[in-house]
Amino acid sequence: MKLIEWKNLDKSFGPTEVLRDMSGGIEEGEITLLSGVSGSGKSTLLNILGLLETYDKGVVSWWGEENVKPFSRKAEKLLAKRIGYLFQNFALIDHLTVEKNLAIALEMSSDSESEKEQQMLEAVQTVGLPEAILDQFVYQCSGGEQQRIAIARLLLKPCDLILCDEPTGSLDEANRDIVINLLLNSNEEGKTIVIATHDPSLKAIADRVIDIPMLRVD
Repeated sequence: MKLIEWKNLDKSFGPTEVLRDMSGGIEEGEITLLSGVSGSGKSTLLNILGLLETYDKGVVSWWGEENVKPFSRKAEKLLAKRIGYLFQNFALIDHLTVEKNLAIALEMSSDSESEKEQQMLEAVQTVGLPEAILDQFVYQCSGGEQQRIAIARLLLKPCDLILCDEPTGSLDEANRDIVINLLLNSNEEGKTIVIATHDPSLKAIADRVIDIPMLRVD
C-alpha cells in the first residue's frame, strides 16, 4: 500500500527547474531513500511530501486523498497525527531547555503532567542521553546531542511516516551510527521512513531508492 503517491510532478523556483515530470510513491512499512547530489531537488520533494512546500503541476495523494494544500486544515491534521519530520537543522528552540522542546511534541496529549515527564525521560534515554540533559538549554548541547534530541522529540510525536532531511550529514561516525539505529528501530516498530540524502552509504539500509536527477535550466 502506498502512503503517498505522486504523478507527473513539476516544481520550479523562479527560472530554476527543480523537479520535472516525476512520478513515484512511498510504500507503507519501507525505508525509502531520496538520493541525489546537493541541489538536485531531493529536499524539495521531501518538503512537498511533508506538506511544507507547494508544487506547480501534477497530482500528489496522501493516504488516498489528493492535492492537500500546505497549511490547510487537512494538512495540519496529517502533520499532527500521521507525519513526523526530522529537519536538517534540527528545528529546536535554542533558548528553551531540552525538556520544554520535547514538551512541544506532547501538547496535544491528554496524559497527565507526570506521565508526560516520564515519556520525555524515556525518550532521551532511548536515544542514549542522560536524564540531566532535560534541564540544559539547547544551545548548550553539541550538534550530535541536538540531533538525538530532535529524534527524541520525534519519538514522542504520534506519526506513521517519518521524513528525514540529511539526518547524518553533520554527524561524526559514532553519532551517525546512533541515528541510523534509531531510524531502523522506528521502522521495525512499524513506521515508514523516507530519507533525503546525498550519503550513498545509507542505501544499505533502504528497501527502495529513488534517484533524483539534477536538472538544468533549458
